[in-house]
Amino acid sequence: MAQKFFELIPPGTRFPFVKSAKYFIALSAVLMVISIATMAYNFSSRGSALNFGIDFAGGSSVRLQLAPGKDVPIQEVREALDAAGFEGASAVTVPDADNQIIAHVKDVASIDMATAKGCEEAVKAYPKAKLKRPMSYQEGASKMFFVFESPPVYSELEALLTKAGCEGKVDKGTGKQDEFPVEVSLVGMGFKIQDELNKALGAGTVTEIVSSETVGAKVGSQLKADGVKSLLYALGFIFLYVMLRFDLRFAPGGIIALAHDAFITVGAFALTWKEFNLQTIAALLTIVGYSINDTIVVFDRIRERVALSRDTPIEETTDVALNETLSRTILTSGTTLLVVLATWALGKGSIKDFAFALMIGIVVGTYSSLFIACPVFLWVNRRFYGGEGHLLTAEDAAATVDPGTVLAAENAEVDEATGRAIGDLRAEAAARAEAQGEGEAAKGQGVGAEDGDEPAKASRRRRRQRPQS
Repeated sequence: MAQKFFELIPPGTRFPFVKSAKYFIALSAVLMVISIATMAYNFSSRGSALNFGIDFAGGSSVRLQLAPGKDVPIQEVREALDAAGFEGASAVTVPDADNQIIAHVKDVASIDMATAKGCEEAVKAYPKAKLKRPMSYQEGASKMFFVFESPPVYSELEALLTKAGCEGKVDKGTGKQDEFPVEVSLVGMGFKIQDELNKALGAGTVTEIVSSETVGAKVGSQLKADGVKSLLYALGFIFLYVMLRFDLRFAPGGIIALAHDAFITVGAFALTWKEFNLQTIAALLTIVGYSINDTIVVFDRIRERVALSRDTPIEETTDVALNETLSRTILTSGTTLLVVLATWALGKGSIKDFAFALMIGIVVGTYSSLFIACPVFLWVNRRFYGGEGHLLTAEDAAATVDPGTVLAAENAEVDEATGRAIGDLRAEAAARAEAQGEGEAAKGQGVGAEDGDEPAKASRRRRRQRPQS
């Protein structure tokens, strides 16, 4: 009894992938135009194409817990931050948490350089310990460093710095044996934002700092550049891998499909105004890896089919290969998508945004493997290789068919070496055998008649020589 297996796509399905490619390429072009238009609109109206997190934009991001039952409109929080003088202040509620907000400001330290210089002058006037060298402090840093000739009293020094505007905690630093280093940890932006909001909205409004992150502007710019470089390096090495693993004509289709997937995912972040940060870059790299895996499976089936059907137009072979991998592609991507959907539905914060990026990338990546990578491969093969070798276009295949060649009937059993019907080959072999047998029979008759003349002549000679009785 023949075993039956579940197949999502019925055997014999022949969806016209190649003929329909132009419509899907047009759809991709529309999506990319929407992405570009959205980013342009965001830049003109919001000052940034994407909602860059502090990883890229720099600044401080503080997640605050409000008092239970304290219903504070988010607009009042924004107005309080603006009134306190924070640059580029914004605030949003956390949808997956109870009564929490996230405040984002461009400030990275609670003091500026002028205030730091004033604190240094105050320390120079400290009578119980003399500074050995100038203060060490970089604008935007969260720590100040002093080196004294004798040990200071930490509590007195902390009160002196607080009075001068450098509020923080004074601790013993590290240095040489004959030096007395001091390290001042400045009050972070989280504490300053909490203090300002409690002053504006009422004491006890903010009960806890859940998390606080600070990234300098220079570090943010460097991280942004490194994120772009990581994507470019990934695409470049994948191009080399596909070129060496398959053929140069396959590589452009794979890379264009990957760039297409990454760009549309970025466009989804621009459209939804979700925060774009280092986690998003990690998601894009994950999408690139997942998508090229799917594309390589499709390319491998195309190459296998082309090798088995050398006389078939490559467009038809590509259609057959894509239909054969369709069930596997949908089942694999669908299973992965279910896991990502569960993570997106149950996750919170950055995990939810990471799952959102993967969700878009999996859908777009599966689509591009079928409708973007393969048409580009066919175009490259036609434009730059002219159907060279066994990768033939429809026109090249038609031109190379021998007019005397009889093609096999549909569904006939075909010999892979010659591409002809096995029944036709057997009939020809039988005809040749029959013709050979007739030739040998005729030859045998001719030899017998020719040899038979000699015995007849000898018999006659013998009769003539027989003595008379």
